[in-house]
Amino acid sequence: MKRLMLFIVGCLCGVLSRPTYAQTTLLPDSLAQAPDTVRSWTLRQLGDSLIRVGQLNTAKQAFEEAFALSKRINKPNDLGTSYRGLAYWYSEVGDHRQAITYYQKALAEYEKINSRERIVRTLQMMSNDYAQLNDLKIARSYLKKAMTLAEQTGNTDLVMQLTDALATLAAKGNNHQQALALQQQTTDYYKRRNNWDMYFGCLFNMAITYKNLGHYPQAEAMFREVLGYAERSHDEYMKGYVCINLPNALIAQGKLDEAEALCRRALAWAEKTGTEKYSVQEEVYGTLTQIYEKRGNYQQALTYTKRQAASHDSVFNATKNRQLAEVETRYQIQEKEARIQALDETNRQKTRLIWASASGLIVVTLLLGTLFWLYQNIRQSRAKIQQQAEQLTLAMRELHHRVKNNLAIVSSLLKLQSNRLEDEKAVQAVRVGQQRVEAMSLIHQRLYRTDRVATVNMREYLTDLASSLMMAYGFQTDEFDLQIDIQEEELDVDVAMPLGLIVNELVTNAFKYAYATVQRPRLRIGLRNGNGITLEVQDNGPGIEAADWQQLGPRSSFGKRLITSLSEQLDGTLELVKQDGTLFRLHIPEARLRMAA
Repeated sequence: MKRLMLFIVGCLCGVLSRPTYAQTTLLPDSLAQAPDTVRSWTLRQLGDSLIRVGQLNTAKQAFEEAFALSKRINKPNDLGTSYRGLAYWYSEVGDHRQAITYYQKALAEYEKINSRERIVRTLQMMSNDYAQLNDLKIARSYLKKAMTLAEQTGNTDLVMQLTDALATLAAKGNNHQQALALQQQTTDYYKRRNNWDMYFGCLFNMAITYKNLGHYPQAEAMFREVLGYAERSHDEYMKGYVCINLPNALIAQGKLDEAEALCRRALAWAEKTGTEKYSVQEEVYGTLTQIYEKRGNYQQALTYTKRQAASHDSVFNATKNRQLAEVETRYQIQEKEARIQALDETNRQKTRLIWASASGLIVVTLLLGTLFWLYQNIRQSRAKIQQQAEQLTLAMRELHHRVKNNLAIVSSLLKLQSNRLEDEKAVQAVRVGQQRVEAMSLIHQRLYRTDRVATVNMREYLTDLASSLMMAYGFQTDEFDLQIDIQEEELDVDVAMPLGLIVNELVTNAFKYAYATVQRPRLRIGLRNGNGITLEVQDNGPGIEAADWQQLGPRSSFGKRLITSLSEQLDGTLELVKQDGTLFRLHIPEARLRMAA
């Protein structure tokens, strides 16, 4: 019996002495016993390096570990630098407001010890994020404050860096003359100091300003000087950006072949280095479009326009993926913490079970306590899951809101462009394009106003779409019979978007051509289910012969080709019937709907 008791006590001591394991660190084992200041500095350097190679999630973990160590060190200098590291990460993933929040916290720590140079650097970083948010007034105020402090320190290099930043800000605000004056100061300074890296960097910015002012020969000369230095110093980064910008100065002077060759070099550089790949491709494809338009080769220009649009989509998707990765990272961190808590609780439960062998009453007490704890833990877990689901829904609604705003900007630009055109056919073409953009915008507007972020209420959407088109073409509701017959109330957005564009084209055609000789116009839009869904759009006009509609060719209207392409995208079968006017019927099979679900 005595041996049994000794065995139980030994097991109990072993369990009680078992360590609680912390979250895995990114630091190597060789730094396990290093001072916290060394470890936090190493983690911040690691975070900077990981951002440069695009490993954003791991970089975030490095900055957070550094911040945790800095809180333990509790020194303003180290804590401020860790805040600035987190701010840098948020700036790189495009969350500039969160970056500004962390920069402000870093500023507060540096102000405790009056670290003027670090305060100046932080103010400059905050200014850059405000500039990215297009709040140029606040960005300029932070740079001015930084400049005042830098002049007090007597650090001329720092003053010149801020002067260059002010020049960039002036150029961004289209104040090119002020930008040139400031850039001249910086280039003169760095030339006197023989600091050629900084000199040619500032000269590059000056060349861009001359290009924006339309002084193309001066801009070309400066770009070529920078390119020569970049080739001598083997600076691939500088060469790449010269190849992106120099073609714009050459195009204006008719040097199209050399401009195209530089564009090819820029594309190869972006592909090789991965530096802002899709953004570079978007800009270069736009330049190639201009080159081929100048040559009169509109077919090739259209090809590059399509590539530019695809690259723009890639930039947008990359931003969206970074935001989703941030949400996923937060979820994974919470999940790891939950597992650590579960391991800790397992250790505690084993301890309770060993002690419980001595007394039945203790066993009952521990069981009741454990059950209560588990109940509370489940409630907390459910609350966390609900909170994460709400955050994801909010993020999707914000995404739809931003897409809707972007489409509204495109629509406004098209409207402004149509007001400047004199050719009536061109005006009509631009306005039809505007209506297509508004048809897509209407879906995103509905998605961000509801909690259903992936499905569209087709009755409300098609009613709004038809009503807006009816008003656009001058028809009054009391003089028009509009019939909306919807059986399939909800559709996935991947089906609703092309379906809405098809309805937009068919209804637009009806308003333009069907009612010229009709006393009381009538339009019926139906969406019914049965082995898939069937869309019907019918007017009471003179009707179209099916043979005429089916004659697709290179001279077919864009609207007809768009309807055919979207129907194929939906695996649908399109049918035209001349029946009391024109009846378009599109059937989409059930298998295609399941793919979208």
